[in-house]
Amino acid sequence: MNRYLAFLLVVSLGSGLVSCKISPQRPSAPDYQMEYVVEGVSFSMVKLPAGSFTMGISSDNRRAVKGGVAQEVALDGFVITEKPVSQALWTAVMGKNPSSKANPDLPVDWVSWDDVVKFISKLNKYTGKTFLLPTEAQWEYAINRFEGQGSSILEEWCFDPFSSAENGYFNPSILLVNPTGPEKGDQKVVRTFLTRSPLNRKIKREKLGFRLVQPTEETFPEQLLEVLNGNTVNRDPVDASREITETIEVNGVSFKMVQVAGGTFEMGYTATDHPGGLRFEIPENEQPAHKVTLDDFALGETEVTVGLWRAVMGSVPYLNDMERPRTPVGNVSWYDCQDFLQKLNGLTGRKFRLPTEAEWEYAARGGRRSSHTPFSGSAFVGQVAVYSSTAGGAKPRTEKVVVKSLRPNELGFYDMSGNVWEWCHDRYAEYSAADSVNPVGAAEGGNRIMRGGSYASPWTACRVSNRSSIPAVNVKGSFGLRLAL
Repeated sequence: MNRYLAFLLVVSLGSGLVSCKISPQRPSAPDYQMEYVVEGVSFSMVKLPAGSFTMGISSDNRRAVKGGVAQEVALDGFVITEKPVSQALWTAVMGKNPSSKANPDLPVDWVSWDDVVKFISKLNKYTGKTFLLPTEAQWEYAINRFEGQGSSILEEWCFDPFSSAENGYFNPSILLVNPTGPEKGDQKVVRTFLTRSPLNRKIKREKLGFRLVQPTEETFPEQLLEVLNGNTVNRDPVDASREITETIEVNGVSFKMVQVAGGTFEMGYTATDHPGGLRFEIPENEQPAHKVTLDDFALGETEVTVGLWRAVMGSVPYLNDMERPRTPVGNVSWYDCQDFLQKLNGLTGRKFRLPTEAEWEYAARGGRRSSHTPFSGSAFVGQVAVYSSTAGGAKPRTEKVVVKSLRPNELGFYDMSGNVWEWCHDRYAEYSAADSVNPVGAAEGGNRIMRGGSYASPWTACRVSNRSSIPAVNVKGSFGLRLAL
């Protein structure tokens, strides 16, 4: 699967050069332990599950990595040394200690990338196991899990040849699976918690060390890869003939799902969508209006709240106040939403998902009960939306408010205009005049659809036909979500 996972280290002692023969095959039977002893020196491994995360930004979506770029990554499971390799372990394997300040309990330093390759080759021969240098993605994934503990004192080598954000290896429009960097390069990645930089593989310096990893048997779930990479929607059939509202509880927090009877509607800007007496340019991406037919589905009565996010994830992203659990969660990317949905589905045994763009607009318009208003539930934005200002220049909003603060639309949905933007499942695609049934967006592309506007938006963004195209890795305090079934 991955050129890195089974690379074979060959040390050419005669020439003094180190080369890497890299096999594309994953080890057929991962062989790892959680505790090791080498010549009386013990070290421990920490097991990390397969998962996805956004490289280039801290796990709380608060701080960017200097020299990095936001990039969604999926990884198979692995184990990594709990601490950087110690001077004691290096000496046990190599016979001498090169460190700048000798202390067997401290991390080894003053070792080049080539030195590390030689060390790993000897360690593998001694133990009969396959140890590897962590890829940059594995390193950052682990350090995020460790919440940056112990990573700022020491720089650490990674396996990858260095690639800058500008030269094309990173591609925020796609999901990278088990990335290993460019194929070649003498400049290798050196990492700290919030920095990444290149360094020649032969350079050694003070406070530059490394960790070890080993692959485990756990692979990233294929079903989730299909969701992240594809444009199919994994759903359970919904029978909305009785239009039931279901209350669901997760770890003490309840929320409601409202069934929506499917039907055919005009999607995109129409004459009835024009707010009376207000001037604005009709965006091209809302045209042409076209007929869309949808099956029954269910949608969250409100946006996902801070309380529900915490009940599922155990914490909340930066810029969310746990003392205000009834406000909508924000500062989440499209990929963060997928992580949340995966965990929620594991807790409930259901198939929660993001709504498609067509489902979102149909529900925002009121479905079969639509009054054909420009905003969700009203012809007057101030009745239904928390937004930044009015055409008359009223005082701007500065923050989101508790869900259900304003009146609902015809189907009982709150805040589909304003409060926070809501991610949809779909990749962005231009509209076509052709009729469609249960559309799910474009098959390719890195931008996903957001709908509804927010507390920080002008009134024009809160219209039911307004659509925004945003990179799936982006986060912002006004970016939230609503559940669908």
